[in-house]
Order: sequence, then structure tokens, then C-alpha cells
Amino acid sequence: MTHPQQPEDQPTPRIPDYPVEIPPLLPGQILTRSIVHGEELRPRGFLITCAYCNATRDWLIVEVHGKVYIRCRCSHEWLEPDLDLDAFNDLFGEVDRVWDSLPDVIISLGFDGLLAGTTWT
Repeated sequence: MTHPQQPEDQPTPRIPDYPVEIPPLLPGQILTRSIVHGEELRPRGFLITCAYCNATRDWLIVEVHGKVYIRCRCSHEWLEPDLDLDAFNDLFGEVDRVWDSLPDVIISLGFDGLLAGTTWT
């Protein structure tokens, strides 16, 4: 399996080989990886909390260009400096679906604000 090319100035993500085919990126597209993480996150010992709704778990973690963002079910999203590319790669498992765009991921997985206040157990 071949993986989409990253621009030369960007870190190379770790993408395991799995049966889901990752199509090559079209001009202007950016490789974005995401993880739904239902548990708390405590990088460097500090609990990550949403500044808008005070949620402490059930995150969409997004990596783009080597930077890691966290999105809450309330739709608040921020760059999380305590999670780097290595930490993201440690959490990243198999590729189980390829989406057309990040907005499709956000809506389909319920991180668009519609399920604000909801957590899955």
C-alpha cells in the first residue's frame, strides 16, 4: 500500500498498513488523520478539559501538518500543545475509514455541536 505524499517540510505520519486503501491526495488536499478517543487525556500529567463546556473525555483528536487539535462534542476545537505528533502516533491505530473531508468526519462522528453534553460510555 502506498501512502499519500506529504509536503517536504512536513513530518511524516505513521500510517499502519491495513486493508483500507488510502487514495492519493488531490492537489490542494491535506492529509488529516483523526481518532475518536472516549477516555480522559492526561498528557504530561494534566487533565485536558474543554474551555467551553468543561468536558474531560470523549474527544475527536485531529492531526494535520504535524500539529494536533482536539475537538469536543460541543464543537469547541483547539490546538493542543501538550499532544505532539509522537503522542498522536502512539494513539493512532488502524485506518478503518477514509473520509472525503474533515467536515464530513466532524458531522458523521457527532462532533459538530449537535451532541453537545453527550458522552458515550
